[in-house]
Parts: sequence; structure tokens; C-alpha cells
Amino acid sequence: MKGQLEAWEKEYSSPDPLWKGPAPGISLRGSRVLELGCGNGKTLSALSHEAVGLDHSLNALLRCPTNRASLVRGEVLHLPFRDGSFDTVLLHHVLEHLVEDERVKAVEEAIRVMVPGGLMSIRVFSVRDMRYGKGTVVERNTFRRGNGIVYHYFEPDEVRTLLHPLKEIDLQEMVAEKKYAPGAVRAELVGTFSSDGR
Repeated sequence: MKGQLEAWEKEYSSPDPLWKGPAPGISLRGSRVLELGCGNGKTLSALSHEAVGLDHSLNALLRCPTNRASLVRGEVLHLPFRDGSFDTVLLHHVLEHLVEDERVKAVEEAIRVMVPGGLMSIRVFSVRDMRYGKGTVVERNTFRRGNGIVYHYFEPDEVRTLLHPLKEIDLQEMVAEKKYAPGAVRAELVGTFSSDGR
């Protein structure tokens, strides 16, 4: 987040959609769903539930579909919601754009707004991703690319530690080889965690 808002506004002002393709399959619990860092609404548009999407980029929110979701401009480090407001919280490709202390704070906030027994769905880039190491080193496994946006690449145990005290339901690495570059892979960690382990 530190110094990145202008970079994100620029990215989302482009006429070419930043995030395209089919949205991922998502495990949901309950009817109150929050997506943190919703961007242009790729995931929101795939939800059958009514949901709330939060992003700090106004340009991103202006690109979101508004047929089912309520949109909120805000920061993941200071969520404008009451404790226990949501059954499911989605953190899909948002934690990797934060530095270490911000990642900890964002997860604390996400847990705070979850109901007891709530579900958290997470997607982050893995250290095996083909883009690992591109840019200027910010901190361990974290790089600032030329567009000014920070990317952190995770190891599985780092995700588990970060999401403690939530219980792991599932965490796996999804790897897809890029057709145009044999041997290059897009690698992400995809997981579901709960405060009650179910």
C-alpha cells in the first residue's frame, strides 16, 4: 500500500482490462461475503451471493459490475466494517501487494470482520512463479516492479503463519505452464481457512 495508490489508479485507468479471464472457483460459507482488493470486479462478477467489494482505487471500483455487489472505497489496513460482519472473506491477490507489517495488519482486520466460524479464501503468488525476482528488492521475497507496484511471493508455511490462528482447511500450489514460454510457470498458493477448522 505504501506509495502505491497512484500506480494502481494509473493501472486501472487503462482501457485494456487489467484482470481478465474466468474467475476462480470459490468456497463460500454463509450469505455475507466480502472481497478485499476487489479490483475491477472479476471475482465479484462470478459470485452468486450478494457481496461487498472493497478497493482503495477509485478507477478500479468504477470498472466493477454493480448488479449484485455493493462497492466500498477503503483500505484493507483499516476496514470500515463492524466486528463479525461477514461469513466469508476473500483475499485474492491482495496480500502480495503489501509489505510485511501491512500483511499482518490486513489479516488481523480480515479476521476481525469475520463471524466466529467464518471462512477465509486466499490466493497469492508462490515463490515458484515465473515473475519472482523481477524488480527492485523491497524486503525478503518482495519486489517493486517498474510500474511502482509491490509484489510479494509466498511460501506455504509463510501463509500458514500469517493466517494463524485460523485453521487450515486446504492449501495447495496451483501451477500452470505458459504456452508461449516453455518452462515458465504461473504459480499461486490457493487456500481456505476457518476460525473453527470446518
